[in-house]
Amino acid sequence: MRWWRACVGGMVAVMLGITANVGSQTAMAQDRSARVEFSRGQSSTVIRGTVRGYEGVSYRVSVRGGQRLAVTMNTSNGSNYFNILGPGGGEALFNGSISGDFADIIVPDSGEYTVQVYLMRNAARRNEQARFTLRIEVTGGRPVVPPSPDFADGLSGGPDFFQVAGVSRGDALNIRSRPSAQSPIITRVVNGEILRNGGCRMTGQTRWCRVSRPDGSDAGWAAGRFLIEASN
Repeated sequence: MRWWRACVGGMVAVMLGITANVGSQTAMAQDRSARVEFSRGQSSTVIRGTVRGYEGVSYRVSVRGGQRLAVTMNTSNGSNYFNILGPGGGEALFNGSISGDFADIIVPDSGEYTVQVYLMRNAARRNEQARFTLRIEVTGGRPVVPPSPDFADGLSGGPDFFQVAGVSRGDALNIRSRPSAQSPIITRVVNGEILRNGGCRMTGQTRWCRVSRPDGSDAGWAAGRFLIEASN
């Protein structure tokens, strides 16, 4: 009898050991990570991926202090978001569940920044899947200088008119009903178009500007990174 109990105990121990190992491997599989590299001469890249349930993925990108880090996400699941963490981790510099699917920040320090893609808990519990596309762009490199009120980078004052600039060839800038990348689109404008400045504000780490056409029509909000001071 003792021999039988000892054998059973050993079998249980082995089974528990196997179960623990499988659990450990599952946890490790949920923590995917990849480094972002740009092709020679390029300042942006497009990444396509998938997350399911509590699985997440982190993309690490090296950025110098004073550079602009812009991230845009398109996804098949409305509960799919991304956060941006600084080199030291800690509190997110950008929280997608609050600020939407477009981030545009000037990084304060040089180092490796992390773009974390994840599903909200409600969707993760149901083991939902999300297919996403990320566009990560790093531009600039000059030290950050506090802007004068007469420049388009300011939040107060600023020029009377903006000019649209920096939009990709063949694309257009969305004018939205509210300062959020998830708000409805009112109209779209292309590089070179002139817009009236109605003032700018920060939503999370993103600068949004209230704009309209020169005649006052199509009033809405545009991402400030695509607006420069009009020459006239």
